[in-house]
Amino acid sequence: MTKIIFIFCSLIPFIFAQCTIENVEPFFSRSVYDFSIDLLRRIAQKTDYHFVAATLSPWTLLAYTSLGAANNSLEELNTILKSHPHKCFNNEFFEITKSVYIPSANTTLEGTSATFVDEKIPVKEVFQNKIKRVGVSEVKLVSFDNYDYVAAYINNYIKTATNAAIDEIVLASDLKNVALMIIDALRFKSTWKIPFPIGKTIEKSFYDDMNNKLGDVNLMCLKDNFNFKFMDEINATIVDLPYSDDRFSMVLFLPNEGTKLSNVIYSLKEISLKSIFSFFKEQKPKEIIVRLPRFKISSDLNNLKELFIDMGLKTIFDSNQAQFPDTSDHPLYISNLTQKADIEVTEEGMVANAVSKAEFSSMSLHTHTLPFIVTAYRPFFFMIVDKKTVIPVFAGAYSKPSKY
Repeated sequence: MTKIIFIFCSLIPFIFAQCTIENVEPFFSRSVYDFSIDLLRRIAQKTDYHFVAATLSPWTLLAYTSLGAANNSLEELNTILKSHPHKCFNNEFFEITKSVYIPSANTTLEGTSATFVDEKIPVKEVFQNKIKRVGVSEVKLVSFDNYDYVAAYINNYIKTATNAAIDEIVLASDLKNVALMIIDALRFKSTWKIPFPIGKTIEKSFYDDMNNKLGDVNLMCLKDNFNFKFMDEINATIVDLPYSDDRFSMVLFLPNEGTKLSNVIYSLKEISLKSIFSFFKEQKPKEIIVRLPRFKISSDLNNLKELFIDMGLKTIFDSNQAQFPDTSDHPLYISNLTQKADIEVTEEGMVANAVSKAEFSSMSLHTHTLPFIVTAYRPFFFMIVDKKTVIPVFAGAYSKPSKY
């Protein structure tokens, strides 16, 4: 017994000595990436491979939720979030999340979160202290008796957080029997490091995976030096289009001819963003011609609950099984989880917005002559990546052409 105690006590300082941002970041990166890919695969299937989603937002939202969970609910949350077994590492995850939101002169990634609680529901001090300690959310007491007022209050909060890009996430009718609601809003805005010349944008045909014409798009065109890679593991060409501050990039995944977009998205679990950017660091950018549709996508993801249940997150949505003892002595469960997101990609740059909420209730054409030509004229996948932490912030797929 003495030896066991001695070993345990010796291990604690070792764990905390290893609990630094530098050591934690690789675990954080992999956790968010694996969570994102699991979710994106399901969203893609449900949206017929045409959508945009802010994957960091629901990861963060569920991480808040875990602060008040216990037993099977906590175990399922830790599994789906790919949490680290040591609490110290998970606490640092929140610190890293906050650092991602720091805006720069050329890029703005703003995040805001709030937990709206019915003032009649006693929220435990331990939960409020945890929320304050991680510093990425705040608790707001409101009267859920007045549905119209609370809906307007929450929507105004979101409208302010997204600079009016998203002005409604909650309807008064959504608040029936709701005792607690967690809102997470994320907004990204930036210009390209190398803008697409407006005069080079032309109308071109867009095809499906089988080369059947679906319609026309306004195809932007740019020739310059970019990081790119033909990745046999996923049968796709990857192109890195940096934004003006160099911290964020749009990473395009363009399926090789004869490869379905669904297969590429499914194969993403076999690779990592870290390996892709490690390759880019070792190789010099090469001159290529990039052709990308100008586009705008809006997604109303009101079925996240269903998708998370499919991923194994079940008890928190069940009024008889959900366990949030550190949140309140009042029995709580999550009745719904939704997200609204939109993205606009033009010659100058990009704007993306998303809001997630949880409700608790009582392509590629390429030749081997220089420069390479990479054309997104068939369905493709994209990620907005924070290169410092190597995590996807927004992601989506484009398969339904329109002349935007």
